[in-house]
Amino acid sequence: MIAILATALLASTSASDRLHVQQTSEAIVVQAMDEQRFWVIMDRAAVHKSDPDRQVASLRSELETLTAEEVLAFRSAFEVQLARAYTWDLWAVAYVAHGGASDDGFEYFRRWMVSRGRAAFERLLAHPDDLADMVAADADGVLEFEEILYVTDEVWSERTGLDPAEMPIQMESTTLGREPLGVPFEDDPDHLERRVPKTWARFGDRPLG
Repeated sequence: MIAILATALLASTSASDRLHVQQTSEAIVVQAMDEQRFWVIMDRAAVHKSDPDRQVASLRSELETLTAEEVLAFRSAFEVQLARAYTWDLWAVAYVAHGGASDDGFEYFRRWMVSRGRAAFERLLAHPDDLADMVAADADGVLEFEEILYVTDEVWSERTGLDPAEMPIQMESTTLGREPLGVPFEDDPDHLERRVPKTWARFGDRPLG
């Protein structure tokens, strides 16, 4: 469970969809969905990972069966996984695979990681250099999936009648103000080849995209 702080109140939601929150004097505390349930939903959508549009549609169908409270809890659970993947080692493999990776690019790479499903996510989390073994030989597009998280905002907005900007959660809330875990990498070919040898061998001279 993780507490996500926000400043918006959801007074206009129906009784059945009213958020389960603990109001403090300054903010709202939102409880993330149980990790097992979160991954069951993500894994169902990940069946369609070869077709991004279909995967987004599949996730939307899953979320449309939930209450507004549950959609918000799912969104928070997604943030928890993004925070787990906020490491320098993973940024290094994203950097090599893409020939560079900005803050936003690394964010979208981590969303792509979550979209692959639990087994792939946990494998990359434990062994980032395995990325080279997990990407299809004929892959050419970047390993990013910006849109996969936005569908949660859209479904929550439809459930509550509120603008997605009023969703009581900040996208960067679990990483804001802190450095990635681990030791920073250097923008140097020799360093990157030593640090992530398999990823460098696969993408160092032939980055995706």
